[in-house]
Amino acid sequence: MESGTKEELLNVDSKGRLHLPKYIRKSIGIKNQVIVKIEDHNLIIKPIDEIEDPIEFLSSIKFKTKKTPIEMKREAESAFT
Repeated sequence: MESGTKEELLNVDSKGRLHLPKYIRKSIGIKNQVIVKIEDHNLIIKPIDEIEDPIEFLSSIKFKTKKTPIEMKREAESAFT
């Protein structure tokens, strides 16, 4: 995996989808799914494999939900199996 900072202008389509070119997906190891986090007005996209503790990462995200943390944990675990 390459390191360093690179910047590129990407388009967002009318449905809000962002297309990541193949070389970007390949260079950071994106396969099928990513986790997206908004932090200080920045969008952070992380490949699933890069996250050492998904529960800890997900617990740092503020959700608008009525589900308990236990229910959210079960759903997250089932998504990774």
